This record gives sequence, structure tokens and C-alpha cells, in this order.
Amino acid sequence: MDEENQQTASTKSQILENARQLFAVHGYDGTSIRQLTSSLNITPAALYYHFTSKNDVLEGLAATLHDASDALLKRISNFDQSDQHMREALNQYYDVLADDIHVFRLVYNDAAIQHSPIGQRLRAQAREFYTYLVGQDPSVEDRMRAAGAVGVIRLSLEQRGMEPQKYRDVIVERAFRVMTDN
Repeated sequence: MDEENQQTASTKSQILENARQLFAVHGYDGTSIRQLTSSLNITPAALYYHFTSKNDVLEGLAATLHDASDALLKRISNFDQSDQHMREALNQYYDVLADDIHVFRLVYNDAAIQHSPIGQRLRAQAREFYTYLVGQDPSVEDRMRAAGAVGVIRLSLEQRGMEPQKYRDVIVERAFRVMTDN
């Protein structure tokens, strides 16, 4: 990669990281283009060189989570409801969230992001994963178990200072036990 491409990639990466922080503090709707640019000492024109809009910034920020979720859904599409496949699906879900928990938290907690195009796609992916967990015609108990299993993973990863890889097996095993009611 030549120096100009490295600089472009670095600026784009800085914009995304800055957006993640600002969206977390002020919300998506509460963050302006001016805020996104002034804290990086760049002009709005420089931002627009990399992104066409604030929504495009959001799309860029959530792209990794979206692509990883898509890949997860493809991998589990042929899984059955066996304990082995259920455990593997929860392991893979854990890994997806662990890699991008900050963006997941933004989507989960910000209504404006939830209603954005990328938010809608991420929510559809979450529903598809949930459908894998509960099956096509879930009972109330199945829904409660799935919500509990997903919650164990999500809430554990959201704990500040928690080392995701250190506790992965314990957390996924607990989520599996909740899911299977063991």
C-alpha cells in the first residue's frame, strides 16, 4: 500500500473510531457532522471525501458486525437443533459479539440507529439467529430460554474490563445450559 492509500485508510479509520465514541456519548441523532470533523481537526469536505453522509459513516462503522453476522448465519444455516450444533452456534455468536461489542451496544441502545437501514439489517440478522435458537414454532419457554442464552452472552461481554477470550468457554457453557435448560 502506498503512502497516500495508507493515509486515506488511516483517516477513514480515525473517522470511524471517532464516530463510535461520539455516537456512544451523544447518540446517532445527537452527533453532528461538525462534531465528527472538529474533534479530528478535519473539514466536513474531508469527511465527505471518505463518506457520503453521516449514515454512510454509520454503515462503515457497522460493516464488520454486519458481515460477521452474515457469515455466522450462513455457517449455521445447515445446523440442526442438536446439542453439538447449538453449542457451536452459541460459540460462534459469542465470537461475533466479542469482536464488535461496542458497535453492537450502539445498535442495541440507540433507537435512531435501530431504525436506520444498517440497524434494520442487523436486527433482521438477530431475528434470524433467534429463529435458529427457538425453531419455527417456539413455545413461551423456548423464547425465554433463547432470550436468556443470548442475554448471558451479550451482558457478559458488555462488562467493562472483562477479558472475552479468558471467559469465553464459561460464558458460552452457561448460555448453552440456559438454552437447553440443563
